[in-house]
Amino acid sequence: MSKKSAMTFGNFLVFVFLVLLFVHPILAKVPMISFLSDRSSGDTEVFLVYNDGQVEKLTKHKARTVDPTWSPDGKTLIYTTNVRKGELFDLFTMNIETKKHTDLTKGGFGNNLQKPRWAPKGDARIIIESPGIAGGDNWDIGVLDLTRKPLALLNVTNAEKEGKGQDQEGSWSPDGTMIAFQSERLGNFDIFIADMGAKNIGGNQRRVTKHAAGDLNPRWSPDGTKILFESKRDGDVEIFVIDIDGNNLKQLTNNDATDRNADWVKNGIVFESKRDGNFEIYRMNPDGSNQINLTNDPGNDGKPLWSPNGKKILFSTRRDDDHDWRKNRELYIMNADGSNMKNLTNHKATDTFGRWNPVYFLYSVEPQQKQLTTLGKVKRTRLLQNYPNPFNPETWMPYYLAEEAVVAVRIYNVKGELIQSFDIGKQLAGAYMARGEAVYWDGRNNLNQPVSSGTYFYELLADKSSQTRRMVLVK
Repeated sequence: MSKKSAMTFGNFLVFVFLVLLFVHPILAKVPMISFLSDRSSGDTEVFLVYNDGQVEKLTKHKARTVDPTWSPDGKTLIYTTNVRKGELFDLFTMNIETKKHTDLTKGGFGNNLQKPRWAPKGDARIIIESPGIAGGDNWDIGVLDLTRKPLALLNVTNAEKEGKGQDQEGSWSPDGTMIAFQSERLGNFDIFIADMGAKNIGGNQRRVTKHAAGDLNPRWSPDGTKILFESKRDGDVEIFVIDIDGNNLKQLTNNDATDRNADWVKNGIVFESKRDGNFEIYRMNPDGSNQINLTNDPGNDGKPLWSPNGKKILFSTRRDDDHDWRKNRELYIMNADGSNMKNLTNHKATDTFGRWNPVYFLYSVEPQQKQLTTLGKVKRTRLLQNYPNPFNPETWMPYYLAEEAVVAVRIYNVKGELIQSFDIGKQLAGAYMARGEAVYWDGRNNLNQPVSSGTYFYELLADKSSQTRRMVLVK
């Protein structure tokens, strides 16, 4: 082969690599949700449902596996499992693309590690709860920083002996600077907040609610200014909201039955209610008005979760067992108004703990399609060249939107590895050109580490549109 032919062939291989690397995600199978099931081994294992309806088994531990939770970039699941038997639950992660398992804790961080919760994007920390965290008293909440070597589990809620008794149900604030949790340190459960800054982990713990009935299950509002919680203040479980400074308490539901398991997005709250005799899914406005029944079946519907784009609801139900609806559990999805209800898991086994892939709806793919459809590029939506280019260490990535869209930008190295993500959210049509509007990158990866000199690719995802450009970092 001549040098000219070899060079031509080499250029062709580079071209093929780039085409395969940046093919629109719509052409690939996309995981939509993760869930737990005992369908194969009798023990609970982690499964995925893809955009084409296929179900894939992820774990094969032959042990009790619980609490699978997605990383913010949709690349990794973390879960707990008792592969070492008994109550010694350890933390494992799995890379969704490579299917590689990592035993994070290896039996060395006490027993019964539960409820891992990732920090928001760009923060490689995970909170967990356990009765065995060093320096603890009963159940405490700890934090793992995945960038630390060796890995350490720091006690958050009882580092300075602040909280005797149970501290549980930790929940990250949207910006990752605080956690909310329930604590019985003062005799009954109340809602507390603790700071989570790098230099003040677990500091400034303050009480948000105070009532003899007990307040449970705190969840943040999307803007981080309020907290939803459950309480029996009026004799049965109802849903309340309060400002994070403890002011402006408001009862959102008020009937003679249980209302619980609320989930909040910007335009509404979904929850489960027993007001009709069995549990059904309801939604309401953030101020508690306009409460609407979305499901109506004798088989108990519960644990609703909004999709990341706020357009669909995932929930658990017992409606599909012809012999005994009290035993079988399935996962369903529906539109935000209760229409277009679909069974995702459809198996005689117990399927539970469904969780949305946080980046699934960036690809605009509907579940259980018979065929995948290639979507055309949105007219006049354009990703423009970054400036400056080459750059060191910061740059801006401008773009146009022809119509309102949910926007995200991904940055990859030449190996096709995702190194940084920017989930912008919904934006109006317009030009995002100026430095205050374009996407800013400071040359760091999602672990906040500076990246090396070289060529990088940045991709704009805007609902049905995907475009990629190249940029160069020179140090």
